[in-house]
Amino acid sequence: MSTAIPAPTEPVTESPALKTAVAVLEPDTDTQTDTAQVPADVVEQAPVTAAVAAPAEQDEVTTVEVVPTRRSSMPSFVDRPDAASPAQLGMRGLLNHFGMKLAPSADELAQREDEKAVSQHWEGPRTITVLNPKGGAGKTPTVICLSAVFARMGGSGVLAWDNNNSLGSLGWRTYDAGHEATVVDLLGRTDYFMTSGARAGDLASYVHHQPSDQYDVLRSDDRSGAKARHEVTGAEVHRLYAVAAKYYRLIVKDSGNTERGDNWEAMISHTDQVVIPVKSVDDAAEGASRILSALRAGDEHAQSLADRAVVIVLGCTPAHGKAKLDALAESFRPFVKAVATVPYDPSLVEGRIRFSSMLPRTRRAWLRAAALIAEEL
Repeated sequence: MSTAIPAPTEPVTESPALKTAVAVLEPDTDTQTDTAQVPADVVEQAPVTAAVAAPAEQDEVTTVEVVPTRRSSMPSFVDRPDAASPAQLGMRGLLNHFGMKLAPSADELAQREDEKAVSQHWEGPRTITVLNPKGGAGKTPTVICLSAVFARMGGSGVLAWDNNNSLGSLGWRTYDAGHEATVVDLLGRTDYFMTSGARAGDLASYVHHQPSDQYDVLRSDDRSGAKARHEVTGAEVHRLYAVAAKYYRLIVKDSGNTERGDNWEAMISHTDQVVIPVKSVDDAAEGASRILSALRAGDEHAQSLADRAVVIVLGCTPAHGKAKLDALAESFRPFVKAVATVPYDPSLVEGRIRFSSMLPRTRRAWLRAAALIAEEL
């Protein structure tokens, strides 16, 4: 209960506590009360709590509750949770084309979540390196398919880089851009592309854009003659990476078939996420196992890459169905962050690879694999 303080007969110096009490008693400037009309003696005689009369030697902390103003308490008319759009796939999507408004199925909602994960952009560039020392283990199709998914979902800015010193096949399985430039040609222009006057459009003479899948390819050198004798060194990998990281938001590297040399070590030093493809045959699985062991024998960064690795099991024949792929996936699951499976698809076996040419279930499997990778980026 508060007690009124009698008016003083002599001038009194206001204490800090009394000033605080007066400030609390003053009305909000947003109200209609005219504070200029309140006499000073009314304010001085206003009731105060016992906290004002506390001894001066005690440190008192006065808490003033902030009352929201009319402006701050207004609701937002645009900041609302996004409502799920009606179904667009399957039978539900078909019926919705005829005027119905059916909700999406659980499978469609899961696909939307994967698309959201893959379409995000990160602060700064990211590098995915596809590793398996066994030739024919599925590295090149994995690089192509992941590049296509990330570019299609996230909007261009993706470079597929063949870092293979022994005739990499990435250039053979993708489309050329009307020229034959390779990594060796770009090496001669890295200084220019690091200048402030360099233009992104000038890179079109050195990389090969994939029109339907929206990513670029940096080919390894596969020409005969004197130029074919050049092997990219670790220092040159650093130079190439500086250019790639300046002009692309995501780099997907094909590592080649060896984990030795400064070329490989330089590549790993720039890697944010390792992906290990495994075809559904024993020798490819053995190569995956060995590369994981090599990473875990490396420095702290390499060990972290092994722990966060994503393995992708690829069906290599029609006879290798879901049961075989799942069994192989389970053998890797305890040793890596995640495992995805991709069913056999004839469009991945030979020739140039285009994402739209794959079966719907194959495209969905690659989207799922890319989403698992995106979680670690």
